[in-house]
Amino acid sequence: MQPNLPVPEQKALLRQALLQQRREYPPQAQAAQNEALNRRLCQLRQFREAEMVLGYYPIGSAARGFEPDIRPALLEALALGKRVALPRCTPDEPGNMAFYFVDSLDDLRPGSFGVPEPDPERHEPLPRPAAGLCLVPALAFDGEGYRLGYGKGYYDRFLSRFTGSSLGFCFQDFLLAQLPRGFFDLPVDFVLTPHTILCIKERK
Repeated sequence: MQPNLPVPEQKALLRQALLQQRREYPPQAQAAQNEALNRRLCQLRQFREAEMVLGYYPIGSAARGFEPDIRPALLEALALGKRVALPRCTPDEPGNMAFYFVDSLDDLRPGSFGVPEPDPERHEPLPRPAAGLCLVPALAFDGEGYRLGYGKGYYDRFLSRFTGSSLGFCFQDFLLAQLPRGFFDLPVDFVLTPHTILCIKERK
């Protein structure tokens, strides 16, 4: 970080560096960490006891690198009879997203950014306020639960009104000591990596 720069500029520089790091991440290492992440997630008490799981569909490409792939854990949640909801970005409300319940990861359609999303005409919306366990993606997290996303603010807005528990995911190399943060940034309650579980909520 360069503390002499404004926080948005610090974030932009770090985001660029982390995207490059993710592009260069070895596929075999990524596959191994994905397997470990899903295994550890399914063993967590917070996951086992949750009646409702708010997930995400992993994004990425060969050019951008890939997010941690939690689809195996979402399939496990569905198999266990949990209610699973996925987000949809609302094009008429920039920066906002809404979650919809799904019964299958195959019954989705490309959304605003080409990411598979629920169809609001076919899927039941998540009520507000919502509880449950929210699985939060990011480029990186830090030791205090703060995240660096893609600069759109979707999850910051959603988590500000979410009443359940939030759990962030990242590969081990993307858990940093400290991230630049702004006034409206919110930490998640837990951070999970292939080798670490941080319980931020217990420190609050």
